Amino acid sequence: MSILKLKGSTSGYVELTAPATAGNNTITLPTTAGTVAVKDASNNTEVGTGVTIGSPSSNTFTVSTNGSERIRVDSSGRLGIGTASPIYTNHIKQNTTYGFGLESNADDSRFIIGNVSSTWRVAATYGSTGSFQPITFFTSDLERARIDNSGRLLIGTSSARSFQGLTNQIQIESPDGATQSLSTNRNDIYGSFLSFVKSRSTSAGGVTAVQNGDQLGSVLFCGTDGSNVVIGARIDANVDGTPGTNDMPGRLVFSTTADGASSPTERMRIQSNGRVLIGKTTDGDQEGFSTGTYTYQVSNDTVCAYFNRLTSDGVLIQFRQDTIDEGSVSVSGTTVSYNGAHLSRWSQLPSGADRTEILRGSLLSNLEEMCEWGDEDNEQLNRMKVSDVVGDKNVAGVFQAWDDDDDTYTNDFYCAMTGDFIIRIGSGVTVERGDLLMSAGDGTAKPQDDDIVRSKTVAKVTSTSVTCTYDDGSYCVPCVLMAC
Repeated sequence: MSILKLKGSTSGYVELTAPATAGNNTITLPTTAGTVAVKDASNNTEVGTGVTIGSPSSNTFTVSTNGSERIRVDSSGRLGIGTASPIYTNHIKQNTTYGFGLESNADDSRFIIGNVSSTWRVAATYGSTGSFQPITFFTSDLERARIDNSGRLLIGTSSARSFQGLTNQIQIESPDGATQSLSTNRNDIYGSFLSFVKSRSTSAGGVTAVQNGDQLGSVLFCGTDGSNVVIGARIDANVDGTPGTNDMPGRLVFSTTADGASSPTERMRIQSNGRVLIGKTTDGDQEGFSTGTYTYQVSNDTVCAYFNRLTSDGVLIQFRQDTIDEGSVSVSGTTVSYNGAHLSRWSQLPSGADRTEILRGSLLSNLEEMCEWGDEDNEQLNRMKVSDVVGDKNVAGVFQAWDDDDDTYTNDFYCAMTGDFIIRIGSGVTVERGDLLMSAGDGTAKPQDDDIVRSKTVAKVTSTSVTCTYDDGSYCVPCVLMAC
């Protein structure tokens, strides 16, 4: 029985018949370029008008409709759909506004890859209206990931969480305590990283400059309370100054949620200048703690700091200069000791005069003038001069050093008053351990005539070891100051 006749470019037919027994039937196209048309064997009329099957070149098979080639199998076995020059084993090329699609007749659902409505897209639609649907990815008959209609990437879940005004754009749900990680394998110093980029542009790839205070990114740590997702802690990065070209000052802010609260409160920040603020948001006189080039603890109406040594007696605070221990505060039972220390205060020369050379350990005498520091109140610190009276009862202490820690008031100095220090002895004057000292009237000290502590008594010699000698022959020895 004849079931299909193919008409060649010359007269005659290529006829496909059903064999008497089961077997394979073949159609052999002309070996030279040509086409065949499909005809109905019962009435010898062409069917599928405009449809041709051809072999435009040796070992090449083509199918055309409406005068245009649609399918080609070339001599290398490559299948081309929409292209006459396939370069892949299966090469589908879109030449029209229609894409590559898969359709299920049962529920009228489609999966499309191509140019739809002048936009290249990968999309899924459902129903007679062609409404777009999420794209889901399955393994082992279980959904693993999806891109929903809002553009959210969801891994391990089919719905995005929303909480406290936030909705996850990328969400990863892990079963059974599974973890996520970023791994980098490369033979250099670089590792894995996450990049948070903020711009004030409203379009993708924009570089409109950010502004001071803008949030650059956040990491939220959340928990569920039985009905809602609540933030327990967060880390924020913000612009911390005015940005410029290749200049992006930034700060980190650490926040935690207090017991009984539903939102985090800032607890600590690291500023762009490297200073760490705890319990405060500025470097000024705001309650809290800050550290950077200095440590600053401020309290409104409570203790500023506690130093609590548990279990045993010993040092509470150690003071060092250039890594060498110079003094300490220690505790023994109920007694607190200040070790290797003395009391001192600020002062100025008469009329606030400029700096002049004063030898360390020289005796200073109080004046009626009070120190002045701009509009700052001062009710107890008077100015001083180098003592020029023998047995001077107005001796305030000895010169320690000029104050170099203040760039505004540069003519201030420290006067050592009470405690362990050194004192300057005049050239040729001999002292012994235990001597009580008084002013010699030239900035140096000399032994008293008796061993009674009087108003003129300045210090008591604790050692005759000479700590330094000056060009005029005067020298310094250790003492306990008794100036006040």
